[in-house]
Amino acid sequence: MNVKKAILPIIVIVILIIVPATLMVVHHKKNIFRYEDNLDETVVSIDDTSVSLREFGYYIYEVEAFVQDQAVIYDPENPKKWWNTHFSAGLDSTFICDYAKKVAINTLICDEIYYREATGRGMSLDAEAQARVSKEAEEMYGNMNAYQRDVTGLDENMIINIKKKHSLASKYAEYLAGTADFSRYDGDPHDLLNWDGQYYQELILPSHTVTENEKLLDNISMGTITVNY
Repeated sequence: MNVKKAILPIIVIVILIIVPATLMVVHHKKNIFRYEDNLDETVVSIDDTSVSLREFGYYIYEVEAFVQDQAVIYDPENPKKWWNTHFSAGLDSTFICDYAKKVAINTLICDEIYYREATGRGMSLDAEAQARVSKEAEEMYGNMNAYQRDVTGLDENMIINIKKKHSLASKYAEYLAGTADFSRYDGDPHDLLNWDGQYYQELILPSHTVTENEKLLDNISMGTITVNY
């Protein structure tokens, strides 16, 4: 028997198996989502304002830091267990990581809406509030390690600007809490004005055009960006 003739078909079969598999691996690597490579992509648009993933990184960092504290208490050796915990509550059943993302993106949207309303009414921060915001931003940036700064693309000036926006949004919400008519609703006005509050959901949010970048958001896995990396 000719050994070369016997081996040749085997080599051909192996090649036919390896080449497609290799191409699949290369294709998979090309499609691996790298958060830091998408920082300037629009994550959400509110009316005529586009917000980038870079700015969203502020909210991701804040929410991840808060939930990570709970995760460490739940399981100090493996905090990811908490992030992957599923809570069953009827239609509201969800994983912690998914709910955290929902909180982050909706807080951003709420801040943006209230901020625009505040500036439209001529509201601004006084010197004391601006000084407080600058100090908070300095502390936040100082608490971020090199990796967290790099992956979010945030610098101290950006954090200052986002915190100013958040502070002005909060000022407007406080104004609404004291002036809006909540007679149709039960509960504290501040809760009703939160992103998941009934007043906000029924009367404020519907008056704005919000478009989320679902493809981008689907690739974001909370609990892995600025923690547990």
